[in-house]
Amino acid sequence: MPPRQCGIATDDTTMHEQLDTYLRAKAKPAANAPEPAPRSANPQRRDAILDVARQVFLESGYEGASMSQIAVRLGGSKGTLYSYFDSKEALFEALIADTCARTREAVFDTPADLPLRESLRSIAVGYIRLIMSDYTVRMFQIIAAESQRWPALGARLYEAGPAAAAARLGTHLDQRAGDAGLSIPDSLAAAQTFLTLCRGALHLQRVLGIAAEPDDAAIDSHADKAVTAFWRLYAA
Repeated sequence: MPPRQCGIATDDTTMHEQLDTYLRAKAKPAANAPEPAPRSANPQRRDAILDVARQVFLESGYEGASMSQIAVRLGGSKGTLYSYFDSKEALFEALIADTCARTREAVFDTPADLPLRESLRSIAVGYIRLIMSDYTVRMFQIIAAESQRWPALGARLYEAGPAAAAARLGTHLDQRAGDAGLSIPDSLAAAQTFLTLCRGALHLQRVLGIAAEPDDAAIDSHADKAVTAFWRLYAA
């Protein structure tokens, strides 16, 4: 049976309009869910909910997790949980967005006075450690499986994760490449190339469960190879 399309438009509507329409539909609470209260604004409580939800989704997968399960683990009521997120879908989307934003800052925020080659190596080490970690690999597996039923989720992950990372790195290259002696006609394409070099064959092996999480020495070696290959490609 072909995957259910969930009402996503197939006309000339833009992808973002399709995504927004779909997410609004998916965000409706179940019929037996409490009426949503106005969104609460306690950031510490929200972070605590996301931390607990992260654990539950990792343990049970998306399909196996429930708002009741998360509320029990949190030590509160479902009403409190729904006052922050009006559905499991909305909670999972928020978890993806929060994780991507935090890790993107941690990986790509390098000192402005650091030479580009050193900056790229620092980014490579952080990026490889991130995407090869047990947590990221497991989340990737969950989202990939769920995207068959919920294709907009895959689009959300791609936009908040790989696409945003490449855009951030592309801006960095655009600003610094000339002074470093690199010739980069398309900074976004170069950024995507660099991140692909960082993933290498190991990322697919990790996703398929046939390789262990790399240690620091393996990450350093992989990062060095990625930077060296990138430099050779774009040396002026």
